[in-house]
Amino acid sequence: MKTLIGNRGGILMRRVLISALLACLFLTVLIVPAAVAQEKIKLTLASMKTFGIDTMPLLIRRFEKLHPNIEVEFVEMPSPNYSTEIHQYLVTTLAGETGDIDVFTIDCIWFPEFGEAGWLLNMDPYIAAQEKANYFKGAIETVSYKGHQVGMPWYIDAGMLYYRKDLLDKYGFKPPKTWDELIHQAQVILKGEKNPNLHGFIWQGRQAEVLVCDLVEFLGSDGAVLDDKGNVVINNEAGLRAAQLMYDLIYKYKITPESVNTYDEEPSRQVFTSGNAIFLRNWSYVWNIAQDPKESKVVGKVGIAPIPAFKGSKSASCLGGYQFAVNKYSEHPKEAAELAKFLSSPESQLYFAQKISFAPTRPAVYDNAKLAKQNPFLVSLKDVFVYATPRPIHPRYPEISLILQSEFSKLLTNKQTPKQTVDAAAAKIKALLKK
Repeated sequence: MKTLIGNRGGILMRRVLISALLACLFLTVLIVPAAVAQEKIKLTLASMKTFGIDTMPLLIRRFEKLHPNIEVEFVEMPSPNYSTEIHQYLVTTLAGETGDIDVFTIDCIWFPEFGEAGWLLNMDPYIAAQEKANYFKGAIETVSYKGHQVGMPWYIDAGMLYYRKDLLDKYGFKPPKTWDELIHQAQVILKGEKNPNLHGFIWQGRQAEVLVCDLVEFLGSDGAVLDDKGNVVINNEAGLRAAQLMYDLIYKYKITPESVNTYDEEPSRQVFTSGNAIFLRNWSYVWNIAQDPKESKVVGKVGIAPIPAFKGSKSASCLGGYQFAVNKYSEHPKEAAELAKFLSSPESQLYFAQKISFAPTRPAVYDNAKLAKQNPFLVSLKDVFVYATPRPIHPRYPEISLILQSEFSKLLTNKQTPKQTVDAAAAKIKALLKK
């Protein structure tokens, strides 16, 4: 009997345990999918450090609020003046072909190199075709490679012409639109001022990357180093015309000093803000310095205009700036693309413009009334950025740049003629691209 009772108790106990196990399994089926559904997608954003306030964390929080299923980790890279270190970090990270970073900021001149390496996500499936029209043309060209958009524009900088507004007004001149007008105005003013320390036109002729930037602008809208098919065309008529102008500004018209071959951005800026130049080609950063009484002798006497062009041609302004790209090996490409698009949106670009004066790559943002009141200089740059032109788009651009720097430096130091310069540059670039 006890045994029977005992057996019945064991049977009952087993039935209870089995029922409990089935209930647990049933609950697990219900709970596990819910837990999976609540698990957040994690993205990593690697962005360069800006010179202003820390802007990225706030935008990240805004993005996470719009996308509660996504969590973004922020990795701050060095500022742009450490571009070599940024480049090395990105190359090392992306070459591993892992998703260690999902979205990152990239110098505009690195797109061909990274695109050829296969590290950039093709953004075309994530962007409406008509959306491209909402950016400056040069900005879209910069983030494109081999017919595909492989990045999202962030901010833009470009070469521009600074001029002494007081001197042009004194002699009845308007800002020059052509190189002939600039040469004529400089010669007239130099003759009238009789100031041996005053120069007509200062630019950057040092054997460095900025010399290539200046070359892009002298080439204008009709010229190029490479055509759309990658053919070397620096030695065509437009290339020879640009080289001739660069030489003549120094040795024929004598409105640019021979010392221009030692100038990069800052030395050339110092000549202008000390009051010793009528015209200066430089970047947007010069404006604030020119308005600072501690740094400048031309406060309130400076204007800006697009880079002049040859008669019948259009202005070209060398494009600079950092952009956004998505790692092709991201584990979450759709969500990473959404983050890049958000950071490039009108609202984000307005935020960057208001907080750290980053020039938007969307023309419509410049029409914002609050921005116009807060930063009228930034808004005035819209007319300059319309002509923004990228440097040669090629995965071997760094080597092409070194060839151009070397050959055009010889031109500026009067060691070879304009024709010898463009012919030598073309021959060496062609040889490079055959390797």
